[in-house]
Amino acid sequence: MTRSLQAVAYRRPSVLESAAGGQHLGLETSRGATPAGAVDHPRFFAGFLTAPQKAATALLAVADVAAARYYQPQLRASLDPVVTGSGDRLRFESFSGCGGVYARLDVLEAGLDGGEVGHGTTNVDVNNPLREALSRIGADDPLHLRVGPEE
Repeated sequence: MTRSLQAVAYRRPSVLESAAGGQHLGLETSRGATPAGAVDHPRFFAGFLTAPQKAATALLAVADVAAARYYQPQLRASLDPVVTGSGDRLRFESFSGCGGVYARLDVLEAGLDGGEVGHGTTNVDVNNPLREALSRIGADDPLHLRVGPEE
């Protein structure tokens, strides 16, 4: 089996910030593929999640798989999930560092409220402070999601 490594760079760390209208989850993107070709830090979505606690819990599960090496559970891989914008959904997916486990979260149109979903694929930063913040999101906490840089 051939393995390849890809350097992933983000403009800044992804963050969950409190704001007047609820919380804002900013997922930073790396270089990605779009219908227009390769783009540095593409933006796929800006709007609200209709089920914030469920989405946060599921995103953490996808990120946990990306960070795991099941044959060496004490070591964390430095891998982040991949996001794909398909126009009608956002798909977050990952493989474990050992390649033995796959996880996927599809956020369909009913789970998104707001802006249009773009098209393309890239990695998103899910760092340790963000993981801790996502674990505290409540079911009734409004959550604005931005996938990609602020405009």
